[in-house]
Amino acid sequence: MLRTHEASGSASHLPRPLVDGGRVALPSRCRLLERLVEETAGSAGKQRLTLVYAPTGYGKTATIADWLGDDSDGPLPVFWVHSSKREPHALWNELAEALASRSDYVAREGADPLSTVMRLARGLHTAVTLVIDDFHHATSADTDMALAELSAESSLLTLIIIGRGVTLLDGPLVSATTRVRLIGVDDLSLTSAEALELTQSLRVPESPNLTTALERTEGWPLAIRAALNLGADGLYSDTAEGRIWADGPAAHSFDPLANLNAFAMASLEIMSEEARRVILAAAQIDFLSVNQIRSIVGADEPTVSETLNYLTEHGFLMEVTSTGAPEYRCHRSVRAPFADYAVSALDVAERKRLYSSRAHEIAGTAPFTAFRLFCAAEEFEAAEITLAQNFTTITDEVDGAMRALRSLSEEVLLEHPTLTAALLFLENPRVGVAPSRLNFLLRVWQLGLQRRLPEGASTPPGPIHLQLLCEAMVLNRVLGNLDDAEAYMHHIEGRLAPDHVPALPIPGGSDSESPAVLTGNGSLSVFYREVAATALSVGDFGRARRNLKRLRRRSERKLSTPWHGFPHASTRTVTDPESGGNWLLAALSELAFTDTIDGHIRRAGELVHEYDEIVASTKAQAPGIAWVGIEIARAHLAEENRDPEKLAVAVERLAPIADRLEPWPLLLIAEAASIRDSRGTELALAHLASGLEDTEGRAPIPKAWCKYVINFEAMLNSSIGNLARSEALLAAVPSEEPVFRLERARLALFSGNDVEALLIAQSVGDPGTTKRQRVDRRMITAVAAWGCGRPTEAINSLASAAALIDKYFLPAMLVSVPFEQLRELAVAARDAGACDIVDALDAIPEKSRAYRYEQLTEMELRTLAAISEHRNANHAAASLFITAGTVKKHLASVYKKLGVRDRDAAILRAGRMGLLDGLPETTA
Repeated sequence: MLRTHEASGSASHLPRPLVDGGRVALPSRCRLLERLVEETAGSAGKQRLTLVYAPTGYGKTATIADWLGDDSDGPLPVFWVHSSKREPHALWNELAEALASRSDYVAREGADPLSTVMRLARGLHTAVTLVIDDFHHATSADTDMALAELSAESSLLTLIIIGRGVTLLDGPLVSATTRVRLIGVDDLSLTSAEALELTQSLRVPESPNLTTALERTEGWPLAIRAALNLGADGLYSDTAEGRIWADGPAAHSFDPLANLNAFAMASLEIMSEEARRVILAAAQIDFLSVNQIRSIVGADEPTVSETLNYLTEHGFLMEVTSTGAPEYRCHRSVRAPFADYAVSALDVAERKRLYSSRAHEIAGTAPFTAFRLFCAAEEFEAAEITLAQNFTTITDEVDGAMRALRSLSEEVLLEHPTLTAALLFLENPRVGVAPSRLNFLLRVWQLGLQRRLPEGASTPPGPIHLQLLCEAMVLNRVLGNLDDAEAYMHHIEGRLAPDHVPALPIPGGSDSESPAVLTGNGSLSVFYREVAATALSVGDFGRARRNLKRLRRRSERKLSTPWHGFPHASTRTVTDPESGGNWLLAALSELAFTDTIDGHIRRAGELVHEYDEIVASTKAQAPGIAWVGIEIARAHLAEENRDPEKLAVAVERLAPIADRLEPWPLLLIAEAASIRDSRGTELALAHLASGLEDTEGRAPIPKAWCKYVINFEAMLNSSIGNLARSEALLAAVPSEEPVFRLERARLALFSGNDVEALLIAQSVGDPGTTKRQRVDRRMITAVAAWGCGRPTEAINSLASAAALIDKYFLPAMLVSVPFEQLRELAVAARDAGACDIVDALDAIPEKSRAYRYEQLTEMELRTLAAISEHRNANHAAASLFITAGTVKKHLASVYKKLGVRDRDAAILRAGRMGLLDGLPETTA
């Protein structure tokens, strides 16, 4: 019968670790033995070949010995055969000798040992288990295939093969015809819980260095024993319960991390020169290819093979599973000390060659890793091309990309502006980055692009021409050169196919190998987003939405049909679904921002809700500052909903980056609009003015958002009767733009000139206007037509406006025209059955209602100014050279026109309206 430790599945019943001849009976062995017994019991003839394959130090032989024992005389005999490095071909003779006593076949003297073993296996009359230990000394293609064939010769024969290396037994050529159970590193390694249980059983004191050391071992038993220094009698003592922590004088110098490093350096001492060079190179980069190993060894193929076998069989190099040629990584337990030692052992030129050769090998499959290596090798042209073709993929890795980019000199950044663009992209959202740093990078970026694109879009194309054009578009947008940015935008979008950017070869690659080719799809997300942002800046909402929808579809494809995984060569940490989730948030944020500016607040609210749901249910984060748009949308949605708490949330989230927030004027407008609703138009206007003057805490007003500020300020001024200020604002802007034509119509409306207001509003059509402007046009037309005695037109326009207000959720538009005239019209529209907004109008707070004040005559203005200065009718009359009675008469007219009851209220309202600004002083 099979022999094993009696152990239950509960970790609490596992035996204490013991030291026996330098070996520790580790918990994972019991776990493995339980599984082996379960799989083997009653399955004679079904599992005829078991391969125990792992580097040294994993307890392979001890595990099988615990499982099977070595009873060759029992009812189920177990025979052990040990391969010899000196006589690898003696294996077949020893196998024949082991099988002879249990087979009906009689071997002939001098016969071929291999044929004899096959015949002996076919003649077996009882079940036999053969254990071949140290098989790495005997393995070859012929031997491996012969053993696979032997395992199929008899259902009574079970083969257990133990080795640090095999040629074919672990591959599909054997497993295609032979059932093979593979027991490897994963089975023999300790889990984190088992390693912790081991140290607790030994009573080793806990420490941060112990935790770090155990993590580095990756469960390798030999490395764990080295870290714990289990053979040191000064640290441990033997008791009836087993070997435990002695806590003697030597314990004070116990350092598991130092022990692990000492184990690594001692291992380095006994390596050949070729093995030492290879392992030090492997410690410098994440993976080594066979071609690199050949180059490093610089010797004949047998020496290369011998070096590689030594390092893998001793556990220092780990083979990484791949679909192509095998690659290798340095085991984590020894990598840190080897990497530190390599700094002095390898000169700078040699390290750069190592980085460069690896980067060229993997540029097409692992661009982020290749980019880091190109930077380390100071091959900045190749690094820039890799970045240009995989901008999204590389900048997704924020910390890794940042480390590589921050180390670059100003000269390198000037020469390669795409590197600067990536650095700006990553630095911009960081709260701790000073504005001076961002301004410096912006200037370097600008100078670099001027060098690379001296003739703008007409510059002859280079390797990354499209990427540079996109950067020029973004730079011009940031600098306020919107005409140039728009020209670049049209040029770029015409060259963007839905899912492809032309691939480019990486310069400097070996002609003897397949050229590294980049897919280019790793930059599409950022292309779509920047084209959309530029379109939005110039008011092209259709183009903005088109590209943002492309971005959304691309992100959703990454989520639904992601690439199966990273190549083994990649150090990338952000998966396709994670990247898709992040950029989906970017698309939703920018779409919500677009709808907010366009005036479709209802749809913006739906997008805000969808965005928040994703954030709440996943770990996704919008890249860069692409999350800004959702907060601007949230602010305007809160303002329309009269929800100051949610507005405060948006303001609070945006406050840390106020010094670099491009659309900050739109946030200020939302704040002022909310104040208008709660505290009145005059205070809203004061808040707006204060915010615009606060140049220290904010960036200058970007040109793209200037017109929104002017429009809003003019509307507020018209609403409180400061018509002169509105007129002055509108005199400085283009008269043909729909937004300003509508504002002139509003100014005429509040001036009492209904005819002019109606004519101007009717001259603005829906094409080329935002949804907010379409509502505005209908509201102004309705009130103006009512004032002109055209009730049918007025009611129809109001009904149309009310329908759009409901459709787009724009209730704040009800305060943009004179309240009294609008309510009178609303009552008529309700009576006519056209629409009913009377209750909505009545719900508007008194302070935020807009009133149309009659304009004061010049004498009324002078009288009001005199009374505000002298506070006495007689003194005011004297300064104006009129009688006190005349002063009182003018003041009565002023009170009526301004809708107030006394002198102080008139002075306050006139001051807020700006009516007293610029008037000449009176004389006593």
